[in-house]
Amino acid sequence: MSRVHGVELLPGEKVELVSKPHPLSFLKYHMVSVYLMFLSFSLAWLYYYLQAHNSLLAILDTVFGVAGLRTEETVVLMLFWILLLGGGYVMSVLWTTKMPLLYLVTVTAAGTFLEFYLSPPIFIPRAIIKLVLMGMVALFGGVATEAYRRGCTYILTNYRIIMKKRFVSREEREITYDRIADINVRQGILGRIFNYGSIIPIVDSSFVRGEDPALASTLKKASVGVGGGKSFQKPRTATYFSLYGISNLKKARAIISLKRLESREAPILMRIGKLLEGTREAT
Repeated sequence: MSRVHGVELLPGEKVELVSKPHPLSFLKYHMVSVYLMFLSFSLAWLYYYLQAHNSLLAILDTVFGVAGLRTEETVVLMLFWILLLGGGYVMSVLWTTKMPLLYLVTVTAAGTFLEFYLSPPIFIPRAIIKLVLMGMVALFGGVATEAYRRGCTYILTNYRIIMKKRFVSREEREITYDRIADINVRQGILGRIFNYGSIIPIVDSSFVRGEDPALASTLKKASVGVGGGKSFQKPRTATYFSLYGISNLKKARAIISLKRLESREAPILMRIGKLLEGTREAT
């Protein structure tokens, strides 16, 4: 038996398409890293700018003066919390998931803890230590996201669909075409331009409809709620199998649709063949 990308092919099995997630399919995750990196440099610049302008500090001191903290440290700390939590809230609304908010709350809390309870090196001011942490988290997040994308491989053969993931751990799943009852395709604006998107093959026995709640609420009929939830019905599968952000979406969808149709027609053709054989024997 031959091997393709570490997968043993069955007798008579041929590879129709090998693909990976499109680089732009993880754009929103890279944008989080860019956002954190931008905040890190912007707040660091603001800190040193305030230090260099004593007249502005004197004005701000009447509003933001806090015992034990210098004015520039207080301003940067307040903006650190507002911008990260505000950004996390907006992401939670747009993505319909609470994970971005929880992620940024963790970064904010960890950065504040380090600022007050960790003695930074002499060349790093205390107020900057949390910004250094945020920059490191942004850099690590971008690298980890790209490593995860490169570790995903989708293999479409004439018998089955194989999904391989190699990141921290290894995962491999497959599904044969005869088990697919429906195909759910998701494609955004960029996906339509660059021909990528997500394909979810849905199995008969696992097709359900579920709700996706978000921790944050959303704009709906010109009303805004805080601490509420947004939810909507969407297809779910009991055993989740998704070709997320697959490149060459049109070709992949055409292959799956054709092979699914062929697998559904095969039993019927076999029955017709047996009936024809029985008719010949009778005559």
